[in-house]
Amino acid sequence: MLAAGRSSRMGEPKGLVAFQGRPWLLAQLDALALAGQRAVVVLGADRARYLQLLPDLPARATLAYNDDPDRGPFSSLQCGLAARCPGSPVFVLPVDVPAAAPEVWAALYQALQAPAREPGLGPDAAVPELEGRGGHPVLLAASAAQRLAGRPSGSRLDAELALLRVARVAVHDPRVRLNLNAPLDWGKLQGGATAYGADPGHRRRS
Repeated sequence: MLAAGRSSRMGEPKGLVAFQGRPWLLAQLDALALAGQRAVVVLGADRARYLQLLPDLPARATLAYNDDPDRGPFSSLQCGLAARCPGSPVFVLPVDVPAAAPEVWAALYQALQAPAREPGLGPDAAVPELEGRGGHPVLLAASAAQRLAGRPSGSRLDAELALLRVARVAVHDPRVRLNLNAPLDWGKLQGGATAYGADPGHRRRS
């Protein structure tokens, strides 16, 4: 989970925004646990504040640090990839995108593991798609994660995905397209139809 940005529009680290009575990052980690995932959390300039306010964070997630987050989100992704278990697929989720329902994560994994029509031509990544537009989490095959780890730190994930074989999985969960940039966005999430913890489901697009 990428949480190394400066959150200039929020005025405070996004992972520490109060949501349903607790810091947002804890809600995200709970949602990941329901999906059977243990997170690698990438922290940046606000690492000391995270560790002070969330003293149990090291027990709940593997921590990685981006010493120069101004290089951009892709550099944080690379820090997270360096801390992952090598040889395994890896999900990518920015901290300001609400974790989707467990069924979405499972559908992405199934899409990545589906037998290839031709040997060696299986997907490099799987992406959830809502109304024709991609979102998060993105699932990278182990080989794709290794490739991205060696790319220039100023790159962009969407640009790199355009160079890979990507399985697109149509879903109904609106959280895959949400981006929480301002306080109003968290308010809408708490009171709207996309209430955290809802289970809108998914459908696979062939």
